[in-house]
Amino acid sequence: MNSAVIVAGGTGSRMEGDIPKQFIKLKEEEILSYSVTTFLNHPQIGEVVIVCHPDWIEHVKSKYPECIVTKGGERRQDSSLIGVKTTSNGAEIVLIHDAARPFVSEEIITDCLAALKNADGSAPILDSPNSLVKWDGKKAFRINRSEIKIVQTPQCFRKELILKALLKNIKGTDEIGMVLKLFPDSRLNFVSGSPLNIKITTDLDLHYFSNLPN
Repeated sequence: MNSAVIVAGGTGSRMEGDIPKQFIKLKEEEILSYSVTTFLNHPQIGEVVIVCHPDWIEHVKSKYPECIVTKGGERRQDSSLIGVKTTSNGAEIVLIHDAARPFVSEEIITDCLAALKNADGSAPILDSPNSLVKWDGKKAFRINRSEIKIVQTPQCFRKELILKALLKNIKGTDEIGMVLKLFPDSRLNFVSGSPLNIKITTDLDLHYFSNLPN
């Protein structure tokens, strides 16, 4: 079975207001609802686990009764570990997704699952649109932009591998990075991401997507 884990435990500290960003309304629906609906409706997803802040447990359970809801940890990786552990015993593949990426598409999910057939992990990526340099405070070093990719979610793994990585409890901001650090010989495949599949992080992001035509 393929299980989706939506990590919704953040507090939205980079946005104004008291409501975590995943619960802010975007075109009449809270941000979290978009990705939940996409995963629930995907024919290859057997279950959806939502990991959220303890203060929002009752809200999430009430709004998303079709999902398994559990409280998150202090860090993102703690919440990811809790989510993976919460998936059913029959889950073989786990897709970990940021709740603040509301516009993940069915196509991206399908492509990530297909890319996993001959790999240990997969994820959507985009080319970097900007010129890049490495700067140590004194000297700048050129970086070849064609070799730099922006990694999005969902990040998909065989459950055994991602569970092993998360249990190592190393510091990391995403699961692909942790797997690469711990298991550099892992077979990873990447698929085309989407400019719409961005993570809503700031009020400017929210304003931009709120004003897109339907």
